[in-house]
Amino acid sequence: WEARAIETVSRHGRRRILLTSLLDTKAWPAKEIAAQYQERWQIETSYRELKQDMLGDELTLRSGTPETVRQEVWGTLLAYNLVRLEMAEIAREVGVAPTDLSFTTALHYLRYEWSWLAISSPGTLPARLLRLRERLGELLLPKQRRGRECPRVVKKLPSRYPIKQVRSAK
Repeated sequence: WEARAIETVSRHGRRRILLTSLLDTKAWPAKEIAAQYQERWQIETSYRELKQDMLGDELTLRSGTPETVRQEVWGTLLAYNLVRLEMAEIAREVGVAPTDLSFTTALHYLRYEWSWLAISSPGTLPARLLRLRERLGELLLPKQRRGRECPRVVKKLPSRYPIKQVRSAK
């Protein structure tokens, strides 16, 4: 196999080496590949939010047929985009970037409020939505999080069985 090594330096000064099969340096400049790598990990973070926060760390979908699996995945993606759309609207109203809001916090607030909206009278919906947006707009992420990175490491899976330690008799 042929690979190209691209050396980058993170915001924190840590040296990283990226391997790629894109060998043509003119068609694929190193800076562009490094930028795409960073963007990819932001997308991976979104997948993690989808799997862990929205699906509650479930390993499988509940549906039993291919058609209902597609429907369940479609519904999950639709809900994810609705949360992100609401976050973008709140951020616009507050005058900040949508990434300055926490997806997890927004998801929990929206779930709570939407559960009340289902049993509320239609006349209270505008006031509840306004209150929800005001609350979420007040919960901005701290600025120091902006430069964080998600290191690409394989984490050890937790054991399915408890570990028992045997002490030797002296």
